[in-house]
Amino acid sequence: MDKYEHGGNIYVYDENVIDFSSNINPLGFPECIRDSIDIAALTKYPDINYTQLKRSISRYGGLKNENIIVGNGASELIYLFVRAFSLKKPLIPSPAFLEYERAVTLSGGNPLYYRILEEDGYMIDVDKIVNRFKEVDSVIIGNPNNPTGKGIKRKDVEYIVKEAKNLDLPVMIDEAFIEFIYDYKEYQSLDLINDYDNLFVIRAATKFFGLPGLRLGYGFGSENLIKRLEDYKEPWTVNAFADAAGRRIFDDVKFMEDTRKYIKEEIAYLRSELRKIDELVVFDTLVNYMLLKLKHWNVNDLKEELLKRGILIRDASNFRYLDDRCFRIAVKSHDDNVKLIEAIKEILK
Repeated sequence: MDKYEHGGNIYVYDENVIDFSSNINPLGFPECIRDSIDIAALTKYPDINYTQLKRSISRYGGLKNENIIVGNGASELIYLFVRAFSLKKPLIPSPAFLEYERAVTLSGGNPLYYRILEEDGYMIDVDKIVNRFKEVDSVIIGNPNNPTGKGIKRKDVEYIVKEAKNLDLPVMIDEAFIEFIYDYKEYQSLDLINDYDNLFVIRAATKFFGLPGLRLGYGFGSENLIKRLEDYKEPWTVNAFADAAGRRIFDDVKFMEDTRKYIKEEIAYLRSELRKIDELVVFDTLVNYMLLKLKHWNVNDLKEELLKRGILIRDASNFRYLDDRCFRIAVKSHDDNVKLIEAIKEILK
């Protein structure tokens, strides 16, 4: 498996495969954007300052336009943050989203890692992270973390950011999945932006709003931090369609509430049913995906057997500190979730 391979690469498989490797909102995207796309918009450049888009994000996040930057998905903003601050030795709690490491190594850096332990249920020990701060030049954390689905409560995030500020360390918190958490307000860190000028928070329309093809990411930080990022950013990286959709999606409160309710119910169902399979170790999660571990099987063998049944899972063996018994599944429709469970039971019996 390639070192930086992701889930969701369905193009090399049969088009009818049920894709449990990609953790996108199973309810689809907000219906409000269906009439937001105007083909004529392609004849003009997008607003280089994305004023209306930022205004929409501002209402949603409770911060000013000057505290917001937009990009071509969260991935652009991850790479931008690394480049703008010339990060060479960030601390990355791992296993973690692979693009954190890749962004640093491509910029000539060498990340340091805090190993999140399986025996701790993949929960992060914030004291152990803070104790490593004198070794590094920055901190990059996924909250919730991918692939473990674990979150850090807001008070612990503030502790991390405050201790980092004392050492003048910039901190990036990737909240790409945070809106999936049923009680997400206990975890989000946007209200820390005004108090900590070393904090950069990233989100995206990709996962929660079910729009990976639009490539719309957005980030929050102090005015000075955002200005620094803008100085390193290429112009017009958000296209006209993403700009238009982004002006609408943040007003669809019902879609957001329906999503959180559905994810909470289906995660409970998947967890209960999968734990009936002796061969599986099932880790708790807060979001729309779940990390699992095989006790004796190799994940590639399970993956091949599931593909014969039209189901694709995410081989998680290329995440740092995970091995070839680990895989990740996403929450899909209830009927598809039932198919996955029955297929795994049949294979592992």
